[in-house]
Amino acid sequence: MSANSTPSPLALLRVVGLAACLALALQQIAILWPIGDAGLAHLRERLPLLTGPAIGLPGAMAAYGLGFAAFGWALWRATAVGSRAPGTWEKAGLMVLQVALALLTNDKLLLLTAAELALLFPLRAAWLGLGGQVVALLLACAWQLQRLPAEELMCNVSGSNVQAPPLEQRSWLLWQDAVVGGGFQLLTFGIGCLGAAERRRRAQLEATRASLLAARQLLAGAAGNGERVRVARELHDGIGHHLSALNLQLELLLRRGAGEADAPLRAAQQAARQMLAEVRTLVGVERRQHQAPLAEALRLLCAGVRPQAVLVLEPMPALADDAAWRAFSAAREALEGAGGRSCRLWLRGQGEGGAELCLSMNGEGGWTTVW
Repeated sequence: MSANSTPSPLALLRVVGLAACLALALQQIAILWPIGDAGLAHLRERLPLLTGPAIGLPGAMAAYGLGFAAFGWALWRATAVGSRAPGTWEKAGLMVLQVALALLTNDKLLLLTAAELALLFPLRAAWLGLGGQVVALLLACAWQLQRLPAEELMCNVSGSNVQAPPLEQRSWLLWQDAVVGGGFQLLTFGIGCLGAAERRRRAQLEATRASLLAARQLLAGAAGNGERVRVARELHDGIGHHLSALNLQLELLLRRGAGEADAPLRAAQQAARQMLAEVRTLVGVERRQHQAPLAEALRLLCAGVRPQAVLVLEPMPALADDAAWRAFSAAREALEGAGGRSCRLWLRGQGEGGAELCLSMNGEGGWTTVW
C-alpha cells in the first residue's frame, strides 16, 4: 500500500473532531431537554452558570449549539493544510479559542485540543500549550467551585436515591474529574506526538522522493547532452575525416586530368563537399549548448516539500549541466534549511547569460540569493 493511500493523522483528527462535536452536542441536548426551564437554574455547568437562567432553555440549547459549532469550525480551520494552512499566530489564536469553548461547553473536547497541539506545533511549544490548557481547566474548576451552593439535593435519573452531599464531597468530585481529565489529556497528547512523528516521517519520505525524481531529471538531461556530444565527435572524427580525404583524392585526380571521367568526378566532388558541409553543420548543432531541464527539476523538488514551496520562473539563457546541478543543489539545501516553513524560490536570468536563484520565506519579505 502506498503512503498516499492511507489517511494522514491530521485528516483523521479532523474527522474524529467533527464527529465528537456532533456526538457531544446531541448528548448535551439530551441532558437539557428533560429538565426544562425550572431545572436549568440548578444546572452547575459552566455555560449556564455564566449566562444565568434568564436565557431560558431554548437560549441555553442555542448557546451550546453555537459553542460546539464554533469549536468544530476552529478545529477544521487550524488543521487545514497546503495553501489554506493558517500561519503560526493564527493557529495559536484558534487553539486559544478552542480551549475556551471546550471549557464552556464540555471538558472532553480538551482531549482533542491536546492531540491537536502535538500535531500542529513543535514539541516544546506543544508542551507549553498543554500545560496552559491544564492550568486553564484548573482555574475554571476553581471558578465553578465558588458558585456551588452550600446545600443541595442530588438524585439519580429515576429520582429513587435522593442525597444531600456536603460541599466538600462535591468539591472533591469536581477536582477528581479535573485531575482524571488532565491525565486523559496527557494520553491523547502522547497519541498526537506519535501522529506528529508519523507525519514528519511521511513528509521526509515525500521530500526525498521528490529530490530523487528531480535529480534523475537533471541526470537524464545531462546524459542526453553527453550523448549528443559523443555522436557529434564520432561524426566529426569518422565521417568528416573520410569525406575530407575523399575531397582531396578527387581534387588530385581532377588536377592530373581525368579525360572522359572529368564530369562524373566533378559531380562526385560537389556531392562530397555538400555532404561534408552538412556533417559540419550537424556537428555544430549537436555541440551547441542545450538547455538543462533545471526548471522541471525545480518543479518536482518544490512539489515534494511540505508545505509546498512556490516556484517563480523567468525566461533565462541555457545553463550548462554543471551550472544547473549547482543551482539544483543550492535549491535543495535552501528548502531543507527552511525547516518546514512556507517559502518561495525565484529563478531568473542575470546579465550576459548568467542566472540567479533566490529564496524568500513567506511572512518575512525580501529575497535572499542562494546561488
